[in-house]
Amino acid sequence: MAIIQVNDVQLYYEVNGAGSWVMQVPGAVSGHAGYAAVTPAMAENFKVLDYDPRGYGASDRPKQDYTFDVWAADMVGLLDSLGIEQTHVHGGSMGSTLGLYFAARYPDRVRGLVLSGCTAKSDFMARAQYEVWKALARAYGMASRELAYELASKAVNRYMLEGPDGGEDLVDAIQDLAGTFVDVDVFCDACDALITVDVTDEIANVNAPTLVIVGDVDMLTPAIQGNTGAGGRQIYERLTAAAFTEYVTIEGSGHANLMDSPDQCLAAIVPFLQRVDAELGA
Repeated sequence: MAIIQVNDVQLYYEVNGAGSWVMQVPGAVSGHAGYAAVTPAMAENFKVLDYDPRGYGASDRPKQDYTFDVWAADMVGLLDSLGIEQTHVHGGSMGSTLGLYFAARYPDRVRGLVLSGCTAKSDFMARAQYEVWKALARAYGMASRELAYELASKAVNRYMLEGPDGGEDLVDAIQDLAGTFVDVDVFCDACDALITVDVTDEIANVNAPTLVIVGDVDMLTPAIQGNTGAGGRQIYERLTAAAFTEYVTIEGSGHANLMDSPDQCLAAIVPFLQRVDAELGA
């Protein structure tokens, strides 16, 4: 268990593998555990930095307002504290939105960018879903069955829910993660961050090579988020300054494609980041 002082808090982190750095940015529920299905394979090819953000897991959880500005500043602080000048950034779910937010504001720190289940701006349907999450969390608690059912039904595809790794066992796992890794106030702040985020005008600041991955049955952050939002395809089309870009659709995958389709995601992510390293050099 590694703990490091970053800004005014202590953050938990893990480093696995060797090679170019890959910082994996956690989502709204699970902290570093959200990458458990892919970190071992990623570490066979890269030096992987997993961490719990402020407010999550084994990191400090001060009582304060939690925003993308706070979490992005901690990302800079963590990299500085570890002596990492530049890294690939890999984000899933809210971690992808935070990764995009970070890459737009600190472009010199990002070598390559991978966004899975990303939104740059939530449309009405997405905002409504996050309001439901907040209401369930406040009414029943983070460790409640009610919230776990809602999160499970929005995270993965329905076939995984029906399969041997789904159903009540998957709900059990999500219930345990939510109850362990984050409290109600921080989770609700994360939902508010996703409700209010709008990075659409700043996507043009991202100059790192970028891979956008979208599950084709993602109900929470689909490729096209209505007329007012910006999902993965809409983000991809705005990446005008990126050195190069790739767009991958994972067939049959839901929002948490790192959970329901890890092998397909890895088959896209690893070659992409290896291409970035090959083209940019050491």
